[in-house]
Amino acid sequence: MRCLHCRKKIGLLRRWVDRQFCSDNHRRKARQAYSARLTRDMVHDEAFEDAWLVTLNSPRKQKGTGFGAGSGILLVVAATVLVLFLPSSEQQVQTSVPSYLPPVRNWSDKLTRLMPGSAKLSMREDFKVDLRNWQAEAQAGAQEWSRLSGAVRLGDMRLWKPTLSLSDYQMSFEGQIENKAMGWTFRTTNFSNFYATKINIANPGRAEIIRYITLEGKQLNRVALPIPLSIASDTIYDVHVRVKGNRFSTVVNGRLVDSWADNRLKRGGIGFFNDPGERANLRWVTISERESFLDRFLTFGLLYTPMDITNGNF
Repeated sequence: MRCLHCRKKIGLLRRWVDRQFCSDNHRRKARQAYSARLTRDMVHDEAFEDAWLVTLNSPRKQKGTGFGAGSGILLVVAATVLVLFLPSSEQQVQTSVPSYLPPVRNWSDKLTRLMPGSAKLSMREDFKVDLRNWQAEAQAGAQEWSRLSGAVRLGDMRLWKPTLSLSDYQMSFEGQIENKAMGWTFRTTNFSNFYATKINIANPGRAEIIRYITLEGKQLNRVALPIPLSIASDTIYDVHVRVKGNRFSTVVNGRLVDSWADNRLKRGGIGFFNDPGERANLRWVTISERESFLDRFLTFGLLYTPMDITNGNF
């Protein structure tokens, strides 16, 4: 970009206020008496614009009216404040629908959320509203879910829809068996492909873990393992399931009762079910997509016993 008067290049700083003349003096000279040669040169100059004559005769900008460095700094500061303190559009959308975030109950919950690597996604279901987020099979059987006071009675399999796209996560829930068993699924893509686990009351006072995989509707690799817990008719089961990579661990009432691996299903959410003749109540369920540092510390240090670690069951 060259000066229309002297044909020298216009400096970078000058271009901010004048893209046609390299100095105020050259602009003044051109306005006073520009020759036919200058007019001809301007026609062929790539920087020439039709509005040049208007610009040439217009008053010069007053000092301090342009966009200076101070204005730029203020703009950056204002933008930073807006980003930090105003809610994002995603947060505004979330506040308009029922929240699935588990409540912050104590100092450990607060510390967990502040630790690096805290969960990207965290949801809780207390069954206090309805079952709209629990998908039933199109041709479900006769066992419907029913809401109780502070719980839900399980029936045919239902899937928690917001979880179906997840891969690695930790699920926790609390339930009570009324008759025989209570079952749940994970890495569930649909009603024909999932991993399933049950707490089954095999005999009075004796319980077992039953697990298997269902592929294309066919049940495979069914395994039953005894649970070393005291079982009574009013036992409340506090269950934690860790799904990470190809390894799955189950902790019941603070004891590691099962740990195994499988590579066939890579992604999918969670569900609950009771087979015919079984009856159980589910009080609440939570799921988090990623463990925080505090979660990993507590899981390894408190839930796994020295004997479990020695035997490699973690």
